[in-house]
Amino acid sequence: MSFGMKFDIEKSVSAIAFLMERQGGCLDMFLAIKMLYLADKQALIRWGKTITGDSFVSLPKGPVLTKIYNLFKGNGSARDLQRWKACFSEPVNHSIHLLSQVDVDLLSEREKEALDEARLEVNNFAPWDVADWLHDTCPEWTDPNGSSLPIDPILILENAGRSEQEIANIVKSNQYHNKTLAMLGLN
Repeated sequence: MSFGMKFDIEKSVSAIAFLMERQGGCLDMFLAIKMLYLADKQALIRWGKTITGDSFVSLPKGPVLTKIYNLFKGNGSARDLQRWKACFSEPVNHSIHLLSQVDVDLLSEREKEALDEARLEVNNFAPWDVADWLHDTCPEWTDPNGSSLPIDPILILENAGRSEQEIANIVKSNQYHNKTLAMLGLN
């Protein structure tokens, strides 16, 4: 069963800008990726949709969002990279800052709350302990043995105690949403 999430570069940029604002204007890339993962995971569990629409993946240093991870590394589609580079600086000491104004009001209040909760949770740990903490607290993470492994959003929902019917409804809702966007030419 295909989950049907679609990456949203605008919401992703807004989410990163929101975190950056909360972190004082500069954002450590490693910690940002972990904050975004946790926020998207919680959004999926709470209301059946992620903030970014990105795919989950296990990497040796913990779970991440794959397209955002690649954008931090300077990879991605031409359109996404163009948007990314217009908003964020090149990394300096593994941190980025804003180059231009980003509309964080593309995010709902509950999305901002999920992002802020994830930010505070990650900030509870020393940066060098975050990967180990995620390995221990994210049962969906699997050691990829130096590579990467996709994380099925259904596994996240199952681990959170969602029933088969709830999961089926969430999948259908995401698929319907994406079909609607495609019909409107917004996808």
